[in-house]
Amino acid sequence: MAKLKTWRWRRAGPENMPPRLLIMIAVMTMSFAGVAAYWVLAANGTSQVTQELDRAGYTLWGKHGTAYTVSVNNGNVNVIETGVIGMTLTLTGTPTEVLAGQSATLTGNASESTNGYELGIYDETTGQWITGGSGQSISTNVSQQTPGTHTYVLYLGTPGGAPIQSSSPVQITWEAFQVSIQASPSPANIGQTVTVSGQVTANGSGVANVPVTLQASGGNLAATNVTTNAQGQWSTTFSATTAGTYTITASVYGQSSTTTVQVQGATSVTLTATPVSNAPGNTSVTLTAQANAPLASNQTLSIVDVTTGQTIAGPSSQQTLTTTYTLAQGATNQFIAYLNTN
Repeated sequence: MAKLKTWRWRRAGPENMPPRLLIMIAVMTMSFAGVAAYWVLAANGTSQVTQELDRAGYTLWGKHGTAYTVSVNNGNVNVIETGVIGMTLTLTGTPTEVLAGQSATLTGNASESTNGYELGIYDETTGQWITGGSGQSISTNVSQQTPGTHTYVLYLGTPGGAPIQSSSPVQITWEAFQVSIQASPSPANIGQTVTVSGQVTANGSGVANVPVTLQASGGNLAATNVTTNAQGQWSTTFSATTAGTYTITASVYGQSSTTTVQVQGATSVTLTATPVSNAPGNTSVTLTAQANAPLASNQTLSIVDVTTGQTIAGPSSQQTLTTTYTLAQGATNQFIAYLNTN
């Protein structure tokens, strides 16, 4: 921080002219030698002294002097460092439009040596410093996982101090992906494999090598993280052991889509009878009830002898129910298998 050297009131010219305040401030120290720059704040104003001393310093040492803002309020002098005379800071971003998750390169340059100072790139959108360094040029890659626009500025400052000079801002925009999802078949039976698939696009075209995160409200996903192929397509499988409606969500860098899968229990049952013995007075049959799909938690199978009105097997929560029944001599019986919903 510059120090105030001397200041005093004196008259400029004849006695009838207004007084002027002479403020002399040393502004920079060069390698191997020192150059003092002065401001003379007078009633009629002048800046020629500053300009000439800065030119002289730049000619001798190839460096500009430090710029200050000087203010006087009720006799109090305040000096604030505001940059380097003649130095310009530039910041570029390449490219300025990318897809979410992809990177852009920020490059900051000072027009001359930054000896004694540091450069830093600041993200004004998040309020965070991205990178910094003591060289005349700095560069870094930036990436955002969610769509949006970020504003970056290159700053010059002393190590550990506040910024004193800045570049014009640069904006980088991260554009959104679109992700689709579908499931087939739906409805599906309990335990049946369902194919879950979709595509990731940007501006209507599929995008390769994009990570997709999958989440289901229940059941089992074969994979919760997949990557798109050359056409932007992805797929996995899903199954559930309990009947119900399941929601599956595919997410890509903050964008998501959902689909539902209806998983159902058995919808029908068949009954077959196979003779076991035809010996006189001892006729037996094996009865098998078979549901078309695994049973839901609220479903059961049973076999009823309609002739007698008795339940001879079940209720059972298994997809297959088997029993052996012996008929009375000369009797004719009728049997029915039931798919019960509780």
